Amino acid sequence: MSADYWNSSQRNQWQLTRFSLLEARRKVLLLERKMIQNGLIKDYPNIIYDYNMRIYLHNLLIKLGRRLNIRQIALATAEIYLTRFLTRVSIKEINVYLLITTCLYVACKIEECPQHIRLIISEARNIWPEYIPHDVTKLAEFEFYLIEEMDSYLLLHHPYKSLIQIRDFLTSNYAHYGFKLTEEELQNAWSLINDSYITDIHLLLPPHTIAIAAIYITIVLKKNLSHLRQSNNNNPTAATTTTTTTTTTTTTATTTGESAEESGKDMNIDDLMNLTKATNPKLEDKMDIDSTNNNSNEQHAQPDATHQSQSQQHQQSAAGAATAGTDQLNNFDLDILDEDTIKINKFMNFLEHSHINLDEVVEAVQDMMNMYVLWNRYNEQGVKKALQVMLLNRM
Repeated sequence: MSADYWNSSQRNQWQLTRFSLLEARRKVLLLERKMIQNGLIKDYPNIIYDYNMRIYLHNLLIKLGRRLNIRQIALATAEIYLTRFLTRVSIKEINVYLLITTCLYVACKIEECPQHIRLIISEARNIWPEYIPHDVTKLAEFEFYLIEEMDSYLLLHHPYKSLIQIRDFLTSNYAHYGFKLTEEELQNAWSLINDSYITDIHLLLPPHTIAIAAIYITIVLKKNLSHLRQSNNNNPTAATTTTTTTTTTTTTATTTGESAEESGKDMNIDDLMNLTKATNPKLEDKMDIDSTNNNSNEQHAQPDATHQSQSQQHQQSAAGAATAGTDQLNNFDLDILDEDTIKINKFMNFLEHSHINLDEVVEAVQDMMNMYVLWNRYNEQGVKKALQVMLLNRM
């Protein structure tokens, strides 16, 4: 196994671009149409590999993993195997329940927590008796099919290790950055990473970028939640309209595959939705002013100052904008400069010195937040019924 991500097959053979991923899925659709025209498979218009389907498959995998008490790393590996496989094979030509079982079986071998083939078949049959065959050779055959479609590249690096490394680095360098992750924030970030396997970002971005995005969402969400709840306490009318966004659960898990939707007293899918809808304007202004990035400073200048000329007039206008920004910061209400806001600013300072690709971090954050928006519209029964019709008609 490669000692680091940069020399691994995950980066050199399986890190895709959005264009190449789109092209791969276009080829799968073309192959699917040819197979339908040739009568090799039937057409089921309701079977689409969209976010509804992906969330459903994610939940199936987690369900089977919990029955077998499988470690989260193995579950994450199985999720990537599943995503890779479906970039090359149509979902209409396979048994997705057998695919999930096979992905988990192979992932357990690779992550050194193997499960006996008869045990995993038995547990899968207990959950989905109408879809999983008794014959263990069917699973063995699918195993070779899965490995072949992934070109035998099975070793993976996950964001969990990067998350722990970042936590340890911030703890050991607390005197320099003045910022470290609490246990609750670590657990919430871990849960966000669990959910991120529904998206494509693990085929597109390095693991450490995804870990940073999870941390960013965690600390910004915490800040937005505290402001929202404070405003609700001050405004009973608003509180009645946002009751569902402040409903919480009491457990967090870092080893059982628990998602952000299910775990964390400050982590709820409605809270994540609220982050995209009810951001605090004062907080946004402060983040813009505190940024040391030159491009951020220029955004507060006059529109003509965004054109980088070398004239004296431009320099004076930029300096004036910076002075105005400083005055605005000094005039902020004291309640804005709370502990959470200071932590966000210190984390942004760490990001500035980390040389991490911030464009990729933004991309990961956007994908993860979009996932929760789509999750809010998730229709499990529709997907389950469509798969039932397709698979039972084959038998």
